[in-house]
Amino acid sequence: MLDLAIIGGGPAGLTAGLYATRGGLKNVIMFEMGMPGGQITSSSEIENYPGQSEVVSGMDLMANWPEQCQRFGLKHEMAQIDRVTKSGDVFTLTTNDKKEFQAKTVLIATGSVPKRAGFKGENEFFGKGVSTCATCDGFFYRGKEVTVIGGGDSAIEEAVYLSKMCSKVYLVHRRDTYRAAPSTIEHMKHAENIEEVTNVTVEEVYGDMSGVQGIKVKHRESGENQRFTNPGVFVLLDEMF
Repeated sequence: MLDLAIIGGGPAGLTAGLYATRGGLKNVIMFEMGMPGGQITSSSEIENYPGQSEVVSGMDLMANWPEQCQRFGLKHEMAQIDRVTKSGDVFTLTTNDKKEFQAKTVLIATGSVPKRAGFKGENEFFGKGVSTCATCDGFFYRGKEVTVIGGGDSAIEEAVYLSKMCSKVYLVHRRDTYRAAPSTIEHMKHAENIEEVTNVTVEEVYGDMSGVQGIKVKHRESGENQRFTNPGVFVLLDEMF
């Protein structure tokens, strides 16, 4: 019987595990299908984390967290929880491979998943030129042109990251103003190979069997259609596009 079962292995899940085990709970398992760290590990630059004076990648920021949290007895079960049921005061957790664990308490720290914009071709070409992680997939487009969709911190940060390896970055946003931090926008403005394409809607991403070939947008005021021929489209939405 577990004292505590934690579902999710990002910063929230790891922190919960650290406080629970250090506070005296003896049998605590964190369920995370992959390596602990969460979605933040895909960020290329973190410069606003309290106490972190140097700009680091999300992967570097989280590198020491698992070891610190497990020092007090937190265990990591590399499994996905498919179902949680309760009978009386006992929770039963069922994993994707049908293992069962019983726990007195369950804490859900599953975080979020990248948003989809919903344009034509997004699902068809996901993993074939459409991506939600510039840190993961930017390397494949070194020296090429790419498009970033979004107007929040994630989109602009990753556009700046991509500008350092790609020949050109089109930053596509449905509004003419951004919802990112002023310092983030300033970084983007200083990148000479980022072209802002604002006040447009994405009509579709098109391609063939080999993957994405380009993206078509429509200007909201004029109704004019415009195409950008490039093999990489990064959907990075902090808000609904």
